[in-house]
Amino acid sequence: MTGDDAILRRLNGDFKRLAEIVGVENALLVSKEFGGLWISIPKLDDLRREERNAAIREEYDGSTDKTDTVRGLARKHNLTTRQIYNILGVQPDNETDLVLPLFFSEIQPVK
Repeated sequence: MTGDDAILRRLNGDFKRLAEIVGVENALLVSKEFGGLWISIPKLDDLRREERNAAIREEYDGSTDKTDTVRGLARKHNLTTRQIYNILGVQPDNETDLVLPLFFSEIQPVK
């Protein structure tokens, strides 16, 4: 039995699982750095989404025909053009905001 096996037998729960995945020495380093804290580890989906969105923005910024690029990006990433525009943070040229006027068109300025 190695020293790591002896340590693993004494561990339990999430920390034991961490030690099994990254190794006892690395788990002890994590414990030394973050021991006593609750930490949140992002899911890979979140990280991949951030990478995808950055790639979408980069491809859009480098394009000359923005409308065709949005359509192509939507197909490429299996998203709607609306989702692409949301990621880009831009309003399509041919589309006005249909929601905000519903809230603000009848509001009179405060005197």
